[in-house]
Amino acid sequence: MLELYFIRHGQSTNNLLTEDGSDTYLSQRSTDPDLTPIGEEQARLVAEAIARPYVNNGYDPQNRSGFGLTHLYCSLMTRAVKTGLAIAEKTGLPLVAWPELHETGGLFDVEFIDEEPVLIGQPGPGRSYFQSNFPQLIIPDDLPETGWYNREKEPREHYPVRAREIVNRLLSEHGGTDHRVGIVMHGGIFGHILTAFFEIQAEHYWFQMNNCAISRVDISDKGHVRLQYTNKVDPFPDHLVT
Repeated sequence: MLELYFIRHGQSTNNLLTEDGSDTYLSQRSTDPDLTPIGEEQARLVAEAIARPYVNNGYDPQNRSGFGLTHLYCSLMTRAVKTGLAIAEKTGLPLVAWPELHETGGLFDVEFIDEEPVLIGQPGPGRSYFQSNFPQLIIPDDLPETGWYNREKEPREHYPVRAREIVNRLLSEHGGTDHRVGIVMHGGIFGHILTAFFEIQAEHYWFQMNNCAISRVDISDKGHVRLQYTNKVDPFPDHLVT
């Protein structure tokens, strides 16, 4: 049975702005926010939880016997890369960048024209940046120097399309195996991925994912989908649940 573990990134500086109730979020937000100190601690704790010794005792719906990940992916957004690297360091797994795992909307800046916000897509860092700053990260061979995103803000109608493409790739590369795959990604696109698995309309649902929470989806060899749990925050004390 294929086990998929969707892991949200640690708290970012943008997350902190929204939690503080700032009414100036759009003017203060970062295009590609970093982790906060709390986010770094969350990443450390979830990495330790995922890396604890794994004992294969058969069916284990709550991972009481550990996780035993075999593969690890992350988006190319800084908060996901840093969270993924914390997990990679503890587990010894290679961390493979998957650009399409980015958050809904992609990389964009906000400019105010006649006091109205206009969202403008940004290129993001390119190949040399990742090679210099995150040499442990395995980046795609075709990642350009001009930026990994480098397009307009992603339109809302494309969210479910991209989510379906992510699901299709996961099933193509890992379906019919006993792989246990960690996917470090984002709360918004996670909801669309989950609704793609269950073939429901994402705009009618929101699936909460706290920072560094884990959600698990199992796929049987016959293609049956089982949601084992969502938004698992067991590794964290109360003050680190954000």
